[in-house]
Amino acid sequence: MRIDTFPHILLFAFVGSVGFVVDAAIFALLFELIEITALKARLIAFICAATTTWIGNRVLTFKHRVRTSRLTQWKKFMVASCFSALPNLLVFKISLELLPKTQFAPYIALILGVLAGMISNYTLSSHWVFATKKNEQPGV
Repeated sequence: MRIDTFPHILLFAFVGSVGFVVDAAIFALLFELIEITALKARLIAFICAATTTWIGNRVLTFKHRVRTSRLTQWKKFMVASCFSALPNLLVFKISLELLPKTQFAPYIALILGVLAGMISNYTLSSHWVFATKKNEQPGV
């Protein structure tokens, strides 16, 4: 890892933490209060969290790289997030099946799922969604 990418990873993790709070809060609201099934609540919460993290990454993490329209970039981010959701949701579902059936199991599964999707999400965000065009210098 290059040293100049380290601050971006920290900002990405910070934005991801905010997204996680949104994700967990919406999941809890839907699952606990409205009593939607865990998987449906997870999917809805994921969409809300992905949009939140797109905004945060556009404004903070990759602000020096913004080169496309908001709508185009949001669409790319949603595609990247959906791709990254595959390991996220797979780990979530497997964890729900394997963990003891306690009131905390869905939340432990949520955390494990989020961690599983983080690597692909950063890679796709950095190299595709917020990529600087080859003929441009960052920050120009």
